[in-house]
Amino acid sequence: MRNIYYAWWADSITRIKHYNPKMKDWKMRVFQLNTLLNSLNLWVIVIWLKYLNILKIPILQIDIFPGDVLDKFLVYIIEFASPFILLNYFLIFYKNRYNKIIQRYKDSKLNIAFPYAIASAALFAITVIVYAIFWS
Repeated sequence: MRNIYYAWWADSITRIKHYNPKMKDWKMRVFQLNTLLNSLNLWVIVIWLKYLNILKIPILQIDIFPGDVLDKFLVYIIEFASPFILLNYFLIFYKNRYNKIIQRYKDSKLNIAFPYAIASAALFAITVIVYAIFWS
């Protein structure tokens, strides 16, 4: 069975290179976008588990900066984005592994990247709306 994670990455990379052939920083952009999508999905899972009382997951509290916005952003980066930054870097970009992944999944005609991005954004938006209406 093909690994969906690598197929998703291969689709993301090939599509960004296909639709933006002159883009020089495609690695950083696809890395940031996919890490953001992964971290948003993790955040959604944690929020639903927390507020449905399925699992108690403590959220880190940081009070370094004046106000709340920078502190909450830093907490988000530490708790939700940093695991995927490390995972995505070492599984995809370390020693240019993405070349092997693209070669392995080049025959795949699956369109996974765009539907995954739309579904992740929609799930995030629904969760934010439900959170704002019912849980705050």
